[in-house]
Amino acid sequence: MQCPDCGYEADDAAVFCPQCRFQFRETCEPAPGTTIPGTPVHDVDIDEGFFEETPHAFSDKELRMLEVQLVQPAVLVVLIISLFAYSILLTVPFVPLTVAGLNIGVTGILSLVCGLIAGILFFFLARRSLAKFRYRQ
Repeated sequence: MQCPDCGYEADDAAVFCPQCRFQFRETCEPAPGTTIPGTPVHDVDIDEGFFEETPHAFSDKELRMLEVQLVQPAVLVVLIISLFAYSILLTVPFVPLTVAGLNIGVTGILSLVCGLIAGILFFFLARRSLAKFRYRQ
């Protein structure tokens, strides 16, 4: 058989032209007992509830794994905010805190507290957004 689109000499049993992919026939009948993927099977009842019950959110195991992966960026946020707060608070003169004859830097403690608060806030907000996340299929 000759392709009407490109003129390629194709096999008579071909459904598509091998060269230009022109479709010779509209439908092809499958051999008895075979099924074509994507076509509905009329012999078997398909449970429609199966498709509705598929979860559209992360499972508990996936959430735990993602929470563990959130710890590293949370620590990075703590370090960055602490460094930024320390560079700002370094210029502010504080009253020195002396405990047992040792001078304790109030600037370092305050900057670390600011960083910890920011890191904890980041962690909980990110974890909350992961728990609320829904994906489409």
